[in-house]
Amino acid sequence: MTEPIVDCRGVFHIYKTRDLEVVALQGLDLRMDEGEMIAVVGRSGSGKTTLLNVLAGMQVPSAGTARVAGFDLTTLTTQQRDHYRREAVGYLWQNIQLNVTPELSAMANVQLPMLARGVAPSERRERSARLLDALAILHRADHLPSRLSSGEKQRLGLAIALANRPRLLLADEPTGQLDRDTARHVLDDLRTFQRELGTSVLLVTHDHQVERHVDRVLAIRDGRTSTETRWRTEESSDELVIMDRAGRIQIPSAYIEKLGLRDRVRVRLEGSEVVVSSDKEPPTE
Repeated sequence: MTEPIVDCRGVFHIYKTRDLEVVALQGLDLRMDEGEMIAVVGRSGSGKTTLLNVLAGMQVPSAGTARVAGFDLTTLTTQQRDHYRREAVGYLWQNIQLNVTPELSAMANVQLPMLARGVAPSERRERSARLLDALAILHRADHLPSRLSSGEKQRLGLAIALANRPRLLLADEPTGQLDRDTARHVLDDLRTFQRELGTSVLLVTHDHQVERHVDRVLAIRDGRTSTETRWRTEESSDELVIMDRAGRIQIPSAYIEKLGLRDRVRVRLEGSEVVVSSDKEPPTE
């Protein structure tokens, strides 16, 4: 069986804020295969950003195991963590200003990650030009980021994140600051690069438009993966509910509201199916 690009098992992450301890991830499980493109969704505070920070090597899990591209993120030394961030992952920030260096041209910005990795000057120039050309901003190569439009800045951020050909690309709300048409073009570009380079892509998003560009959608609730959606057609999808090792599941909120489920629910076995219903419903004879 092929080793997954991302394998998180029972990941907890606890951080302190003043006198409080916040449990941001509570036994999260996540498996992502090489070459997949998935979106992670969830309410504010559900643990999405913490998950990205863990996978980016910026935060260390408090418990559990987290492996990305063969790296054990729980045991990396500082030097190994720097190597991991240069070699294995690319990060497209929600605030694009964190991706770019404002004093450098678009071309120089794309070359900067390669410079840190020791890529030869001729290859840096060639690879940067190819990325900017593929993203339709080569004609802006000599411009500073401040002279680019929002869509051009987002494309530049994507080029920077892909400069070192990472095995895993992490993107935090990649369309959050774009209008609908520009967002669609950026998503199309991202999908094209993902397929051509074989890069695995994990997106965190609130944008439902993003969900139709990915292989599957994972919902996080209370620091754990709760549901998974795989699109069958443009109109329909399969939704899988994640069950943890204790046999616990989280029922989608839309189902809870529709059926009026609260406090206690009735669970019964019907053939090969488990049926969950309101406790007010009489049992089937």
